[in-house]
Amino acid sequence: MFALLLGCFVVGAVLRRIPSVPAAFIRRLNQVVLAVFLPALVLRTVHAVEFQARYVVAAAVLWALFGLAAAVAVLAVKRGWASREVAGAAALSTGLGNTAFIGVPLVEALAGPTAVGAAAMIDQLGSFLVFAVGAVPFAMTIGGAGANVRTVLRRIVTFPPFLALAAAIALRPVAFPEVMETTLGLLSKLLTPTALVCVGWQLEWSGLRGNAKVVALGLGWKLFAAPAVMLLVLLLVGGPYGLLEHVAVAQAAMAPMVTAAVLAAENRLAAPISAALAAVGAVLSFATVPLWFTLAQRVLA
Repeated sequence: MFALLLGCFVVGAVLRRIPSVPAAFIRRLNQVVLAVFLPALVLRTVHAVEFQARYVVAAAVLWALFGLAAAVAVLAVKRGWASREVAGAAALSTGLGNTAFIGVPLVEALAGPTAVGAAAMIDQLGSFLVFAVGAVPFAMTIGGAGANVRTVLRRIVTFPPFLALAAAIALRPVAFPEVMETTLGLLSKLLTPTALVCVGWQLEWSGLRGNAKVVALGLGWKLFAAPAVMLLVLLLVGGPYGLLEHVAVAQAAMAPMVTAAVLAAENRLAAPISAALAAVGAVLSFATVPLWFTLAQRVLA
């Protein structure tokens, strides 16, 4: 499974450097992942997942981690430690994890299909809602445009995976027909290869020039401190522990969200720093996330 994940990731990176492959093709592929494959996975898995209070705990930690990153960015700007462009971009990347495109496939590779439901639930309740409700207004405000409630609400109600989450929860009492289960299963299986090809294509390394210190500090937080915080919170909450908690730690350890660079660019922040954090973080996460998952299995036993 890991060979497949790495292979798809490398294919995407290679395709970016082939002139005959148009960027429009990858953009369309990315749209298909967000509009079809990821919603199919969310609808199928969340519909069958038993809701637990620990999902709220895991999501709350992801919210808190973004809030801390945003607070540090605001403080850095006020104290003159960094410009708002750099601080804002760094906060977006270190506060948002790629818990969907990389997180779901990587968790499945580590723990099997039974862990996908937990990964998808934590992604939607945590990372997506943080992105829509927290990161969008933060980026608009620190970028100088000011928060817009209409924009935030539009992001939420028009995002296909979130609509699939709402439908999955609402349709819990209803058993899906066999043909629907089969169709959703087939579409879900296409998420892993296509999502990682898209991630490989989108990664940009040029932002490393002159920003190595910021990238190193940001990844130190995102890949090591953030999952440590999740692990500590779960220990304080207490047991019993199981797969859900192990997945929560792994999701907290995921590389910075690729979309953070897009959001940074939209709001005139230092998008190259976000892109560099996502690029280096994605590569490193293939080694660091399994380590955190293994640690969580031993500590939260």
